[in-house]
Amino acid sequence: MDGIAAGIGMLQVQPNGGAVNYAGPVAETSSPSFLAQRGDVLYAADEGNGAVNAFRVAGDTLIPLGGQPTSGAHPCHLTVTDEWIFASNYGSGSVDVFGVAPTGALLPVSHTFQGSGSGPRDEQEGPHAHSTLAVGKTIFSTDLGADRVHLHSFRDGEFQATGSIAFPPGTGPRDLTMVGHRVLVLGEFSQSIFDITDGTAGESFPVVRRSAHGDQSAALVADVRNRFLYTALRGSNRIAVLDAATLEPIFDLACGGDWPRHLAFGSHLLYSANQRSNDVASFTVDALTGILAPVGAPEPVPTPTCLLAAR
Repeated sequence: MDGIAAGIGMLQVQPNGGAVNYAGPVAETSSPSFLAQRGDVLYAADEGNGAVNAFRVAGDTLIPLGGQPTSGAHPCHLTVTDEWIFASNYGSGSVDVFGVAPTGALLPVSHTFQGSGSGPRDEQEGPHAHSTLAVGKTIFSTDLGADRVHLHSFRDGEFQATGSIAFPPGTGPRDLTMVGHRVLVLGEFSQSIFDITDGTAGESFPVVRRSAHGDQSAALVADVRNRFLYTALRGSNRIAVLDAATLEPIFDLACGGDWPRHLAFGSHLLYSANQRSNDVASFTVDALTGILAPVGAPEPVPTPTCLLAAR
């Protein structure tokens, strides 16, 4: 929200190795901190104004389709399904459901789940919804402030709470991902991963062997074959590589900038959005070991917070 970007920008992958060039903004819009795509429509969370905006993708152009306000403050994550959009409102700890019109434009909020509770850290003074994951008719939602992951059944546009998974105080559940049939959650403050497939937190797996005081984990992505996991460590500014089967740390390296907020695969490379240093770094991925290697110098990009491979 305090960045220097004009809105949504475009990065072009270069043929000679896959590094990227910044081609400039393609849509001027307020604080699009997270992006998600459904067909030829791109959705952007407007974290500053409390809204979700829609754009039709037409080649290298984004055509605005309008937006809808969220029920709470600071939406920071979107999950897109065939019929619905789920928005996590970090500031208020709520999760909204939006329907989608035939044009791809958003309909008003149809239902809201409001979290509650707090944690031991200053950043956990209240509920902070951070992300959702749709698995069939079940919706998982992380609450970074209350150290919980909530489970909901979802029917006819409404949440029905079915359970809540408690984590050790100060974990800060942040990002969710699926690897095969398993549901994994990343703890921002604990710098660890939990397998919550069976509905419990279970064992905690550290993302790196050498922890650094003050680190905050961000983003959790798997390679296309689900053999390796990658997460970023803001503070020490590293990217960690883990074995997806055992959740054991393999390797870590410098992210190439400052405050890596998001990671994404595009083409055959992994890209890191380094928010505070205003650049995006590119890395090759060894298919056998998962180990990363930087490709050239990071590309200057104003305040990158989310990367999404165009479809």
